Amino acid sequence: MALSKKLAKKPASSASRRSGNPAKAAAERKRVEESRAAANRVSRVPRKVKATGSPRWYAPAMVTIMVIGLLWVVVTYLFKGEYPLPYFVEHHASDWLVNGNLYLGFVIMMLGFLGLLRWR
Repeated sequence: MALSKKLAKKPASSASRRSGNPAKAAAERKRVEESRAAANRVSRVPRKVKATGSPRWYAPAMVTIMVIGLLWVVVTYLFKGEYPLPYFVEHHASDWLVNGNLYLGFVIMMLGFLGLLRWR
């Protein structure tokens, strides 16, 4: 019962009130339609959009770096680690750096891959 009294005493909003005057109702409808039209109005003047992505050369450069790394690894396997840099085989024949050319090839490929992760 208390809830129904609160609901009954609640004042009506201006949108839900109706005027008995048809001219006022028509003016109200026109005002609402004009405000909607103003909200939906779009400017047809073209504007230059600022480029937010990466430059056009970025993705091809990163793919090229990855291919260079792949070729580095292939050349290392074909020449048993002596090329492209013979330093590792000559100076580190007995330790883990004997595979330094492989490490460099994979690092070069990873740099290209990490660069592609930042491409937009």
